[in-house]
Amino acid sequence: MKMPLNNGSMQILPSKRLEQLRGGASAASSLLVLFILIVYPLAALLLQIVFPHIFDSTMSFLPSIQPLVQVFADKGNYMAVLNSLGIGITAAILAAMIGTITAFGSVKAAKMTRNMLNVSVWTIFFAPSYVIAEGWMILMQDGGIFAQAFGLPNGWSAWFFTRYGLIFTMALRYFPFVHMAMEPAIRNMGIEFVNAGRLLGASRQQIVWKIVLPLLTPALLAGASIAFAEGFGDFGFAAAIAPQMHIPLISYQIYSALNEAPVNYTAAASLSLLLILVTGGALWLQMLWMNRKTYVTVSTGSKGSSLPAARVPILSWIGLSLTTVALILPIGATFLESLLKSDAGGIGVSNWSFQGYIDVIKNGSDGIQAISRSFTYSLIAAVFTMGIGLFFAYKMVFRKSFATRILNMVTMSTIAVPGVVLAAGFIFAWNAKWLVPIHLVLYSTSACLAMAYIAGSLPYSIRLQVGAMSQLSPNLMKAAQVLGAKSGKILWSIVFPLVSATTVSTFFLAFTGTMFELPASSLLYPAGEPPFSVVIASKFNAFEWEQGAALTMLGLVFVFGSFLLGQYFVSRLEHRKITKQRKQNMEIKSPETEVLLPV
Repeated sequence: MKMPLNNGSMQILPSKRLEQLRGGASAASSLLVLFILIVYPLAALLLQIVFPHIFDSTMSFLPSIQPLVQVFADKGNYMAVLNSLGIGITAAILAAMIGTITAFGSVKAAKMTRNMLNVSVWTIFFAPSYVIAEGWMILMQDGGIFAQAFGLPNGWSAWFFTRYGLIFTMALRYFPFVHMAMEPAIRNMGIEFVNAGRLLGASRQQIVWKIVLPLLTPALLAGASIAFAEGFGDFGFAAAIAPQMHIPLISYQIYSALNEAPVNYTAAASLSLLLILVTGGALWLQMLWMNRKTYVTVSTGSKGSSLPAARVPILSWIGLSLTTVALILPIGATFLESLLKSDAGGIGVSNWSFQGYIDVIKNGSDGIQAISRSFTYSLIAAVFTMGIGLFFAYKMVFRKSFATRILNMVTMSTIAVPGVVLAAGFIFAWNAKWLVPIHLVLYSTSACLAMAYIAGSLPYSIRLQVGAMSQLSPNLMKAAQVLGAKSGKILWSIVFPLVSATTVSTFFLAFTGTMFELPASSLLYPAGEPPFSVVIASKFNAFEWEQGAALTMLGLVFVFGSFLLGQYFVSRLEHRKITKQRKQNMEIKSPETEVLLPV
């Protein structure tokens, strides 16, 4: 890679102390951005718990825990916490079982079956939880798709609208976390462990239960803990399907506390704190378990996956069936609903129409305005998330200092913060009375919502790009500094080309995630300007099923198309990088070849 020299002279490297001071000053500016977007909203939320009157019209710093005691004395809050814990744990266990089956099935399946299975898992992973929940509602409710298809009477699905139905649907939504953790672990597990068990006379069942599964404990715990954290703090199911079941959940209690009159700030803050503690506690327990002993299974002598072959085809077909149920049933029901002229007319072709699509995309409709609005928000969030994430990751990897260590700790800890909690923090932080004199009350503005979108995506962008940059040698940066390159030049001309595939991925990850984002959209959108997800939810709440389903399908097509576009760009960037490396290698080898030729 060519790097122009400044004034034709070689630069002297700055001293280590000066370098650290520069790194610290630069990281401090990064910390300021992170403070505005994440730390300040969460701190404002926690302040509300200790100082319950800090956000009142007459602000008071008098501390008290009495409102906190009242929050947990309320039966509704108490039941919401217990329900969320019970349903979250049970759904995580079921998700772990399903994810384990699909992962084993994927590893040894034929290529076509494996591709079908993995595409289904990734599609479920990207689908927003409230879209899946609404699909199940359309399918299972009285007079729904199933009832019309098979002539079932009202009340046939009463069993589904219970906590057991909620556990089942949440497990089908969150098993991809387990699948993605387990599949590479199974693929990388050395066959020598199974061979050793066979030599000692172990049966197939003993190999699976006493060798294979214990060795996969790290991946299983990682996937299950994330599935629990996602299920415990999930807002999509809580907003879409739980109210129909009359099952209070903690995330919806937070939303209700912020939407009742008068607003119950203390309840929202206290429940949010509990949500953070339980979510963080689950991830901490997983790490604690992992530190008990080593689970190393990959070595220089490893020879790949070791699942007994006789079980593989059955597991592949079971896994494919499970993913089909998890994906095709809810999404297929949503698609069919979007084509119906009326719910009373049956599901036959004679009752099909594109009127729902025409209604939501016609000029001036709330649907087309919402799509346009969310597209703009998504674009802004994706650009800022990608750019800030790239810059922060560069500082954390190549400009290490005390400030960058704090930056690292903050980004790690905030990944566990659920979206509804962060959105609640934005209400406290950017609606505070102390902001009035300086005209910085941003709550209920487009700027506040855009900041919340960026704050929600930023920790993921930073962590992904830190992972990519960690593979780069620091000597590249040292060499560039010797040649006189400044930090901006190094970041743009050296680091970005080498990690461009990951950087572009973070752009599309933030873009697609923002399009369907629901918690921040519901709590922070400006009056009269609802984003796409809020309009979809309002259509379903108003029983305009056809239009809600049509909007959902349009959004899914848009997001899936964006994802494919992102994958295309990433593959092109990877191809260009490989081609460039090959060309450079040939240029390096060519002089030696000339020397070896006979004269």
